[in-house]
Amino acid sequence: MKKMTAMMLTATMIGSLTACGGGTEKEAAKSSAADASSGTESEARQTAEAPAGEKVNIRILTYETSSNAVEEAVAPFMDANPGITVEVVAATDFTAMNTNAIAAHQANDDYDVMFVNHVDTLSYIQGGVIRSIQEYIDRDGVDYGEILFASLLEQGQSGGETYALPANTGTRVLAVNRDLFDKYQVEVPATQEEMLKAAEALTVDDNFGYVSPLCENCYSPTYEQGMYLASNGGRLYEIGEDGKATATINTPEMKQFLTFMTDLLPYMPKDSLTMTGDDARKAFASGNIAMYKYGNWELEQMPETDFNCELYLVPEGSAGRISTSGGFQLAMGGGTEHPEEAWQLIKYLTTTQEAMSKMAGTDLPVMEACYDTEPYNDAKYDIFNES
Repeated sequence: MKKMTAMMLTATMIGSLTACGGGTEKEAAKSSAADASSGTESEARQTAEAPAGEKVNIRILTYETSSNAVEEAVAPFMDANPGITVEVVAATDFTAMNTNAIAAHQANDDYDVMFVNHVDTLSYIQGGVIRSIQEYIDRDGVDYGEILFASLLEQGQSGGETYALPANTGTRVLAVNRDLFDKYQVEVPATQEEMLKAAEALTVDDNFGYVSPLCENCYSPTYEQGMYLASNGGRLYEIGEDGKATATINTPEMKQFLTFMTDLLPYMPKDSLTMTGDDARKAFASGNIAMYKYGNWELEQMPETDFNCELYLVPEGSAGRISTSGGFQLAMGGGTEHPEEAWQLIKYLTTTQEAMSKMAGTDLPVMEACYDTEPYNDAKYDIFNES
């Protein structure tokens, strides 16, 4: 895998935009992941068994579209640990998942393990919804920097403690309607400046230059426009030494990003402010829109098109090119009554190649070794790996 850069928007993930990968590091990650995978099952048998005749039930909260993938990922863990059952609780979407997690915490009925949207990590830490797992990592000597993508680990850390571990990630590229580009003799843009010019040239004859949901929910600006913000060197906020967030909306980088998005608006459908992600996807698939933000999940969700759809890297901004890698993390519930069993499940899911591949669902795994096996060694994933 060439490079995957994380747009860090919460806690210490605001601090830097570092790339993972590289020859030596990649080989070390593959070797470490293989070692962890081979030893996980026997280790789990020895450390996570419940007292004789007593079963421990672990509840893991996830979202509906990934629930089947999570069930497949945890099945081998339950086979290896007959004293533990894992109940997968599926919320309708990630907004409902947040509501469930917070309500359960307030009712002193915390989930044992939960998926956490990376943009919510800081508030979950500060609210006690999730707890630190650093003591377990240190005790078991797990070197996650050698197993998972190092740049994504920072998203779940705060104050020198690890609270959550990356479970999957989402990478964006640019989908183009090549038929429209060829018809109007427009070059595919490599920079944001070129993208604006292309969008203007292609907003003609009832066509639009670009489509993306802008305000579907509170996450849309981060996920759908975040790649353009980061490519201009902008950040939503920074975390000070006192642990408090300071907004950075008045920086030159933020103003440059906002100017870009404002200049792009005239070349987008008028309902872009209210459309959902599915609306935007269908609008692009209809054939009269030239460019669209395309995530790896679109490989399964994009309707068939009757035009030539090609994928390109995100156009560069003043700070370069960044394909935002957000995704979800695994964390231990702040009030779990079974912290040891919850940790063993988390460790299994985040150190075992097979589990990580299954758990990724429609997103991408965060373990380098997964990309040597099906389905992630398929050529269709190459553009995302190049991002």
